[in-house]
Amino acid sequence: MSAIRRLAAAAMAATPLLLAGCIVVPIGWFTDNPYAPDKLAPLQAPGANRALVRQTFGAPTYTRENQRYWFYTHSRETVGIIAGTTSTVLTDDDWLLVEFGPHDQVVLAETTDFKKCTSNGICLSGSEIYADPAKGPRHDTQPQTGACGIYLYLEPLPWPLFAGQVRYAVDGQPIGVVSSHSYLYLTHPSGPVRIAAYDLEITAACESGQWLYVRAVKKTDWSWQTGEDLAPVPAAQGQANIQTRYPALRD
Repeated sequence: MSAIRRLAAAAMAATPLLLAGCIVVPIGWFTDNPYAPDKLAPLQAPGANRALVRQTFGAPTYTRENQRYWFYTHSRETVGIIAGTTSTVLTDDDWLLVEFGPHDQVVLAETTDFKKCTSNGICLSGSEIYADPAKGPRHDTQPQTGACGIYLYLEPLPWPLFAGQVRYAVDGQPIGVVSSHSYLYLTHPSGPVRIAAYDLEITAACESGQWLYVRAVKKTDWSWQTGEDLAPVPAAQGQANIQTRYPALRD
């Protein structure tokens, strides 16, 4: 149980509760938890499908892996604290993951706190969606003959421009989003491959059975659309950078 939830549970004992000169008001009594066990129970029953999920929770906040994963987020006020002339509200921030099988059947419906991972290794932190390196799905296996494996990542910039994301596209198709902490991986038939990020696009050589590492560098301005560089890097450099990042989920 998170510290916020423990505080909320303590505050439930009285309304309001006076603690060390502060008034604690359990707002959680009056707000509904949309991911409570009784709300998730229908999704865990046999026959639960995508239509039921949409009917129950509406459109997802995010989707990944060609709609295999649906993500929902919710922030609910749980405790209000009044101290003298100041006040603050503590929130319980949860997210819900629903995973679908090949026939739109629900195979997993699980909720957890923001910045935590589900039991199958899918993680959400802010708008960053990625896989736990130990438990989550990975796709970066040895490329087959006639194809190459492509790693796409983002080089960090110094403060205050270090935070940010970039959306990659390959052969004109969006692939996904990475931050400076994550990477995308895909396989591609050998031959020329077009890779785009920010306002940049390059054509690189995809060699059969080999790996191609491509990094993007953001221009040092306050725009989210302009890039400074987009280019392949030597294999040793690319491998070292990938090993410090976690795998992002594709669109």
